[in-house]
Amino acid sequence: MRILLILLGVLGFIDHANSQTQLLYLDQRPKVIVNNNDTLDFPWTGGFNSTMPVEIEMNGDTLMDLMIFDRIGNRISTFLNDGSGSTSAYSYHPEYISKFPVMNDWVRSYDYDCDGDMDLFTYTNSAMGVWRNDYTTATGLQFTMVNSQLSSWYGTFFTFIFVTQVNLPALHDVDGDGDMDIITFTNSSNYLEYHMNYSMDSLGICGGFLFTLQPYCWGYFKLSGLTNLGLLNQNCRSAIVDDNAANRNRHSGSVLTPLDQDCDGDVDLLNGDILGSNMLFLLNGGTPDSAHIVSQDSAFPVYDVSVDLQNLPGAYYLDLDNDGMKDMFLSPFATVGEDFNNMLFYKNTTNNCTNVFDFVKSRFLSDETIDVGTSSNVSFFDVDKDGLLDIVAGNDSYYNPNPNLAYSRLAYFKNIGTSTQPMFTLVTDDWLNLSSITQYGLFPSFGDLDGDGDEDLLLGNADGTLIYYSNTAGVGLPCNFVFTSPQYQGIDIGSNSAPQIIDVNRDGKNDLLVGERSGVLNYFENSGSSVNPVFSTNNPNFGNLSVIMSGAIAGYSSPLLFDNNGIYEMLVGSDNGTIFQYANIDGNLSGSFTLLDSSYQNIVELKRITTAKGDIDGDGKFDLLTGCNSGGMRL
Repeated sequence: MRILLILLGVLGFIDHANSQTQLLYLDQRPKVIVNNNDTLDFPWTGGFNSTMPVEIEMNGDTLMDLMIFDRIGNRISTFLNDGSGSTSAYSYHPEYISKFPVMNDWVRSYDYDCDGDMDLFTYTNSAMGVWRNDYTTATGLQFTMVNSQLSSWYGTFFTFIFVTQVNLPALHDVDGDGDMDIITFTNSSNYLEYHMNYSMDSLGICGGFLFTLQPYCWGYFKLSGLTNLGLLNQNCRSAIVDDNAANRNRHSGSVLTPLDQDCDGDVDLLNGDILGSNMLFLLNGGTPDSAHIVSQDSAFPVYDVSVDLQNLPGAYYLDLDNDGMKDMFLSPFATVGEDFNNMLFYKNTTNNCTNVFDFVKSRFLSDETIDVGTSSNVSFFDVDKDGLLDIVAGNDSYYNPNPNLAYSRLAYFKNIGTSTQPMFTLVTDDWLNLSSITQYGLFPSFGDLDGDGDEDLLLGNADGTLIYYSNTAGVGLPCNFVFTSPQYQGIDIGSNSAPQIIDVNRDGKNDLLVGERSGVLNYFENSGSSVNPVFSTNNPNFGNLSVIMSGAIAGYSSPLLFDNNGIYEMLVGSDNGTIFQYANIDGNLSGSFTLLDSSYQNIVELKRITTAKGDIDGDGKFDLLTGCNSGGMRL
């Protein structure tokens, strides 16, 4: 199912008579159907790209729920577990999102203080921070930062344990003494270091952080390319395999996941690595006190469907279907790569000692939500002229291992509901067969560009030009779009054009606003007629505004100018994931607009938020649809 995540938020705009703003709320009610008869369980989550499943109990019923952390934009999604014995046990509950602290790059859960509640470990400035779970029945889920940089004794000095944004350490009781130890990569090579926790030995408690780096390479091995295992002696030098250039290869980008595959008390490892799309299983033939990796499966699980997941596959070991056996979940750990079939579920079909993983599906949870790959450039438009607003959304692309074949498409969701109760069905994920024009980053906008009374289609794209499709259907008839111009009127704003067709200067002729990657807006005034428009003059700094954040390299502005009771206002989407709100536009087209808010209504999405508005439930208020980099939508 290639579907589009929609952020649906009912929007009451500023009332200029009393200067009050009606607040938005997330609306999960509108149903979405795909593949003709499959009604999605939670269509409006916003989509998923590079995800990490974090098991944590959220609502006090003792069942392990799921927090899904998306590394792109550091977004949190929360799902409650109803306890049924299947992968359909989870339901989307966004009300728990605000309970979690702000976290960056990666998250792991581990009950380090042995109180029965899973605590959170996350990346903090080249180190690892700890949020303690202080759940009570009175307050519910709440967290306290107890350590911003876990530190260890390195033999001659005491300093924080170095980690990176792209190396995920293993948290596990390695020596079986009851406290949490850490296995992580060294900061300059491709072998592992083991930080033993002496909390139980010294204090008799499991909740302390008394780490000491053990003076040997954990497991006596190092990663040596895509599939090779370099065996080391105690001095971390090659013992069996020649220490050639491949074995000396140093890199960053690995995900370590601990498990005891054979229940012999020592720690085995699953490892995904930036050097390949495969999964390594590393068998520990040593003891809890002296690890020794003796063999590997470089195409794990070789007995079933081997992992082949671009880019940098991350594996996670947890019970996903409530049968008491821990399964394997995989998703890209890198922020580029597979963007649709990217939440793999391998079911444990035996027990937690033999751990035989059988592939079940490539879209765990994500098959119940709208997702159109990477980025969702959203718009409301009545395609079939039945009086109901449909949804048309462009994307950057769907992942393809051959980047030359990763073309952009438009997804078309037809509104099959009523004027007061919208319901959408996915008609096609390649509307108008636009993948055949081999473009990237299509951004749709609708409006009458030839003065015949019906709306035409203008497409922005990654190269900064505009593509024009004329509607030949006639007024009030279902649209019939015909390709007309590949580089409309020679307009080229540089990169990632995001157009809006609207009469900016209120002279009765449609003009063009075009956002771009740099974060500014371009205003092309129509100096021709409504029948023969001429967009020859560009104001490349319209409103003297920019939505690029300090220190960022991209802004990805997307304009939404609209009339509110006779006065223009504007919302501008940004790469930062927030919406900028501007006023003081009428009569000031050559001046500086007034920034009212850089985080409109506190809506925060993953990167590259886009917006569309329209009254889809007939209540006289405008509703707001948002898309973002993860390919989903919310309303």
